[in-house]
Amino acid sequence: MVDDDKLFSKYSEMQRDLMSTLRLKDVLDTAVVRVSSLAEKAKVAIFLSDNESMAFRLMAAFGYSEKSINDMRLIPFSTESVLRFVVQQRSSVSFDEIAAAPRFSAQIMQQEGSAAQVALPLISANLLVGAMVLDLNAKRLVDEMGFLENVAHTVAMSIANAILFGCSEYERERLRTLYKSLCALSSNALRTSDVLRIATDTALILGNTPNCALLLFDPEKESFNLVAFKGLDGSSLNQFNLSGKHTIAGTTLKTGRSEYIGEGSSREPYGLPRATGGAAFGSVLALPLIYEHQPLGVLEVFSIERKGFQPEQIELLESFTRQVSTALHVAFTHESSVLQSIQDAHTGLFNRTHFEEALIKEVDRSDRHHHQLGLLLIDLDHLGQVNEHLGEQKGDEAIRQVAKTIKDSLREIDVVCRWGGEEFAVMLPETGLTAVLEVAERLRSRIRGSVVPGVGLITASIGVSTYPDNSEEPVGLVQAAEQALAVAKYQGRDRVIVSPAAQSSASDPAAWADLVKEAKLTVISERQSQLKSRLTVDPEYANWLGGGAGFSKKQNSDSSKVHD
Repeated sequence: MVDDDKLFSKYSEMQRDLMSTLRLKDVLDTAVVRVSSLAEKAKVAIFLSDNESMAFRLMAAFGYSEKSINDMRLIPFSTESVLRFVVQQRSSVSFDEIAAAPRFSAQIMQQEGSAAQVALPLISANLLVGAMVLDLNAKRLVDEMGFLENVAHTVAMSIANAILFGCSEYERERLRTLYKSLCALSSNALRTSDVLRIATDTALILGNTPNCALLLFDPEKESFNLVAFKGLDGSSLNQFNLSGKHTIAGTTLKTGRSEYIGEGSSREPYGLPRATGGAAFGSVLALPLIYEHQPLGVLEVFSIERKGFQPEQIELLESFTRQVSTALHVAFTHESSVLQSIQDAHTGLFNRTHFEEALIKEVDRSDRHHHQLGLLLIDLDHLGQVNEHLGEQKGDEAIRQVAKTIKDSLREIDVVCRWGGEEFAVMLPETGLTAVLEVAERLRSRIRGSVVPGVGLITASIGVSTYPDNSEEPVGLVQAAEQALAVAKYQGRDRVIVSPAAQSSASDPAAWADLVKEAKLTVISERQSQLKSRLTVDPEYANWLGGGAGFSKKQNSDSSKVHD
């Protein structure tokens, strides 16, 4: 450091370069290179203080061997090194003899062949930001400690500014994410699936973690249902304790406050799944989802670190979950209203309007993907007699029980609706004729085997049609199934009849048309006969009433004579 002009020029260049950026990585990389140049190609390492783990973390290094870099990645404050003096005394320290240096520093000096080692505290606003270590090639540079301290002060100021800028950018980004998520929730609040997706995606950003889960509360079972998650190991989900009692989720929902388990907590995480890859979680934050005192569920975010979440993160997540609660309530309310509009209130099945719309979509999908499709029309036999002799209440009970029997016998992708009074319709996507007939026969058998209390045996007639054999249009499919159903009732009921166009060897179309016509006429005749049998009671009642009325008239006439 003999040429002061040259040295001042290099120092000015370092200041200019450090002031030209606010990115922490750029500041660190520039600092180690420039300081090395100022200190005659010394090896330079910059550490930042981690007060939570009570250690220095290596952030940038220049000139060191790979082994020394690995050794210096994390140095606890208590380690016997020059950094220990920095923490304790907040002042610079140097050693120009390996024998006099602390054990860890002596090890690094020996590995690097250093003539001396210097540690300089990086202090800004009276806070220890970190430390800078120089392994010098010449002992005489130790005498320039005052100049090196000025260099360290410049580096400390630049690092502090970069850290503040990074924190503000991070907070700004998180607030922007929060704002965008709230806008997304507002525009997608009518679909529960969208709300769940936005909630989990945003939780990862605000919590700065790849792991989270959203649980919805089931008040009847007093437990939770896992409805969405990110970053959880699928094989460990059976370890997830979803009980509403004695769990962090249950406590959170009961108290209505966020619950945290991790460093500084008296409890240990338990009953949790694992992170993708199998790592155990060191901390968990549970946030309640409550709308106007109504418990909806819990959002849980996880971290493999013991102290995974900072207070400012928790505060942002709490603000976000309040909005998620409102969005979930709106979505639940909307979907409930939609469900009521497409649902038969008596049976809980879809109504005919929804079924017809679903049939149109499924026929279109089957056409595009070249799939087959089955349609069943089911009519309960002689239910009118049940209503007439046992009362409509018993008839309603029979309809509800048959509806449940049908629904329980089908796949999730199958669609069943209440087609009319005692009629049901079933749509079987991606199902060929053979399988359709098997399903139809199974339904007929189960309906017959399900005795209705207070009513007894109920049987059903079933008409079958398939796409594309019977028709490539929804209306044609329904007409074919209706014709088959009429024939089933005409031929004795309690049976399955398939439209002949769907059979492997089709019957004579004219003969089928005549059969359908005769069947429909017979069914109409039966209904008229039943209606006539009910109406014959009315004239008899009228005659009786007329006779009674005449008696009353005579009685009145006699009374008038007495009064006279």
